[in-house]
Amino acid sequence: MDFTAALLSILTIHLMASISPGPDFAVVSQTTLLKGRKAGVICGIGVCVGILFHISYSLTGLAVILHNSRFLTQIIGLVGGCYLMYLGYKSIKGSFLKSSHLSNLDNKNTTSTSAFFSGLMVNVFNPKAAIYFISLFSVVVSPSMEVEKLFLIIALIISVQMSWYFTFIFIVTLPRVKVLFDSKVYLIDRLLGGLMLLMGIYMFISYLF
Repeated sequence: MDFTAALLSILTIHLMASISPGPDFAVVSQTTLLKGRKAGVICGIGVCVGILFHISYSLTGLAVILHNSRFLTQIIGLVGGCYLMYLGYKSIKGSFLKSSHLSNLDNKNTTSTSAFFSGLMVNVFNPKAAIYFISLFSVVVSPSMEVEKLFLIIALIISVQMSWYFTFIFIVTLPRVKVLFDSKVYLIDRLLGGLMLLMGIYMFISYLF
């Protein structure tokens, strides 16, 4: 398979992975719907920084060590599961406190920082990302590959991820669409919080046993 065909393949695979429901998409969705477009974009950037973290150790061979170390993978998975459960619990609890949503709007710096680290932590503490990127890069990356091509692959993967987030965030924050969500903001908070809580429980149990 030549470079162009392989590149198109991994970008298509990554786009499908980005669109599919998962912890990253759940936290970006929740942040966008509850805190607005800017916070959603910052949360998406946090996810992409996490992706760069996974890519960096995947390319240096550390992902192989992670893959072969059940204990290390288990610890990361348990921490990731606990963090998702914490976010889910916090979201559900906050949905019953109307004042918490108002206070979020009053402190933009806190909201931005929280949004970034929520996206970053959810992505970083997902051991499946290591396996995913090993599989993804095995399609096209080789020891003899030029550095320019490698940077191109990384840049395009991040671009695909952020393009999907920008598209989603833009659509759900359109005035006509947003008004539909605003009337049920607490219900959405509970729904997405419950989803993250279930994902966290599933991840925790999966890596515990």
